[in-house]
Amino acid sequence: MTKKNETNEVINKKLEDKSLMIKIDNSLNRIDAAINNYTQLLTSLEKKLFINSVLVYIIFLILVISFLYIIFDQKNKSLEDNNKLLKVAINKNTEEIKIYKEKINGYKTTKSKIKLLLQEFQDTTSDSKKLVDDFRAMDKSFFSDVEELFFEKKVNKLKSELSIKFYENGKSAFQSNSYSEAIKKFTESLKYNSKNPYINEINFYLGVSYLRTKKYSVAVKYLQKSMVNNFDRKKADDILFFLGNAYEKLSNTVKAREYYKKIIEEYSTGDKYWDAKRRWNVLNKK
Repeated sequence: MTKKNETNEVINKKLEDKSLMIKIDNSLNRIDAAINNYTQLLTSLEKKLFINSVLVYIIFLILVISFLYIIFDQKNKSLEDNNKLLKVAINKNTEEIKIYKEKINGYKTTKSKIKLLLQEFQDTTSDSKKLVDDFRAMDKSFFSDVEELFFEKKVNKLKSELSIKFYENGKSAFQSNSYSEAIKKFTESLKYNSKNPYINEINFYLGVSYLRTKKYSVAVKYLQKSMVNNFDRKKADDILFFLGNAYEKLSNTVKAREYYKKIIEEYSTGDKYWDAKRRWNVLNKK
């Protein structure tokens, strides 16, 4: 082999080695690039995983908080409802306690009044009207049956006595032409006993008293009541005459003539005959 050939071989070998080195360098560069890309991809994936983990954690926390909120909200509503029911129960019990206290106080007060009233009934100098009025004002629900029966008997007797007393006082006032006073007394008489044995006479006196005080409609009402069962036949023409007067004052001449005519036809011997005839003639001329 010639020296020249040897040189060429050496040169060729070097070229081949250089070419191989270039190829190796290129391969290494590609590998480095791939590694870099892979590293970047891993880094990106790690970031995404971290973010996703954080989001999952946050979502989990939100779900837990929401769940706890729902539980506590339901619990709170339940407590509020129980609180409302408790308040209603407390108010109801408070009202019941108040009612019971009032009943207890009423019972104590009534029993105390019963004791005083019993003492007053035993005192012969006690005012009968006050005794009756005091008994009326008392709450009978706290009376025992025996107490109520005892006092009712006593009070009814006093009421009858008072009714007669006020009737007599009213009659005296009427005879003295004190008609307003008479009305008060007769009204008191009926207040204490609406079945007074002098009821028709009281109605008559009340009717005339109201007529004299110019309360004609009220006068008619009582005079008509006194006609139901005349307390005195001799008073019948008086009742008719005063009824005629009352209707005449009320400008009801038809009813007035009716009552005057009845006196003329049925009570020609009565005290009011000529008075009735005179009023009849006056009305017939109108």
